Amino acid sequence: MWYRRDFDPIALAKSALPVKVLKGPRQVGKTSLLEKIPNITVIRLDDLATRNFLDQNPRLFLDQFKGTVLIDEAPLAGVVFSELKRRVDEDRRLGHRNLDYWLTGSNQTLLRQNTSESLAGRASYFDLNTLSLHEIGEFNLERHLMRGGWPELLVSKDLSFVRYLNDFIGTFIDRDIVTAAGIERKSAFSKALALTAARQGMLMNYSEIASLCGVDVTTIQAWIGLLSENGILRKIEPYSSNLNKRLTKTPKVYFEDVALAVRLQGWSDIKPLILSLQFGFLLESIALGEVTRFFASRGERAQIFHLRSKEKVEVDFLVELPNQQFIAMEVKATPQNFSPAQHSLLDSLKINVVGRWIVTPGNTEVVSPDVISFCELHLRLGELFAAIPEVP
Repeated sequence: MWYRRDFDPIALAKSALPVKVLKGPRQVGKTSLLEKIPNITVIRLDDLATRNFLDQNPRLFLDQFKGTVLIDEAPLAGVVFSELKRRVDEDRRLGHRNLDYWLTGSNQTLLRQNTSESLAGRASYFDLNTLSLHEIGEFNLERHLMRGGWPELLVSKDLSFVRYLNDFIGTFIDRDIVTAAGIERKSAFSKALALTAARQGMLMNYSEIASLCGVDVTTIQAWIGLLSENGILRKIEPYSSNLNKRLTKTPKVYFEDVALAVRLQGWSDIKPLILSLQFGFLLESIALGEVTRFFASRGERAQIFHLRSKEKVEVDFLVELPNQQFIAMEVKATPQNFSPAQHSLLDSLKINVVGRWIVTPGNTEVVSPDVISFCELHLRLGELFAAIPEVP
C-alpha cells in the first residue's frame, strides 16, 4: 500500500538549486517518494560495491548518469559532495542548467557536515517526516498515539508497534546519532531522551535534566539540538515582543512523531494514557505535527512559537504566516473558547492575528469556524495561504 504524500518533489524542484537534499529520519519514506519521479536514476550508496566504485573515481562514476539522479544515503561516501560541487560550478561557468540531483541521508548530522562544507549556495534543503493525518486520510486516536505516522506500522497492522519503535530508538537514535556525534556518555544520552519525552510540551528545564543525567546544561542543550537536527524533536521557542515584557523566554520541546514520545514514556495501552497528565501534551504534539508537515510539503520551515506570560496565561501555538500574519492555536480534547486573559495577551502583542483556532481531535457538536479538527488543519491552512497575496 502506498500513501500519497503532500510533498511534491517535481513541483518543488522547479524553483530549487541543482542539488536537492531531502532530510528526515529513517523509515519515513524518503527514498520511496523520490523513486516515483519519472525516469529517475537511483544510486544506492548502502551497497558496498557501488560505494567502492564511487570512491575510486567519483567523476567517472557520475558521468554514467544523465537526467534526474537520486543518491541515496549520500553521507556514506563523502567524496560525492566535492564532486557535486565541481559539477555545479562547471555547469554555472558554461551557463547551463542541466544538473538535477537529489540526495538523501537519514543521519542529518553527517549530511549537514558534508553539505555545509561543499554545497553551500549549491543545494536546496527539504524535510520529510512521518505521515500526516491529511496523508493518512483518517484519524483514529488510539492508532495514532501508538503507531504515529510511521508508514510500515500503518501498512503492517500485525507488526508490534512496541518492538518496532524500540528498534528504531535503539538503532537510529541510540546508535546512529550517538556515533555520528561522537557522544561518549551513551547511557546519559538515553536517559536525557527519556526525561525529555516525559517533559514534552512543558517549559524546558535544562538544569533539571542535566542534574538527573549527571552532565552539564550545555551538554543537554547540545543533545536537544542534535535530536532536533535529526528530525526527532522540535524545539518551540517562546514568542518575544518589545511591546510585552511579561512573556516567558523558556522554550518547549515536542517529538516530531507522537508515537515516539508515547513509546519513550512507556505507554502500551491507551486507557491509562488518556487519564494521565501527559495526554494533553500528546494532543498538542499531534496538532503541531500537522502544521509542521503542511509547511514541509510546501518546501518551507514552519515558524511556530508558544506564548506564556509571567502571570502563567498561555496560548499553545502562535503560527506565523506570510505577510506578518499569525494564527493562535489552542489544542483541547473538548472545545473551550479562548479565555478573556488569553485574548488580552494576544491583543497586547500588537500583531495581526487572523485566526484564533480551537483545535480538537475529532468532530464536535460545536458549530464554529474557529473550532477545527486535527484532520481539517491541512485544508484550513491551505485556504489561508491561497487567500494571501503573493509578494512580487
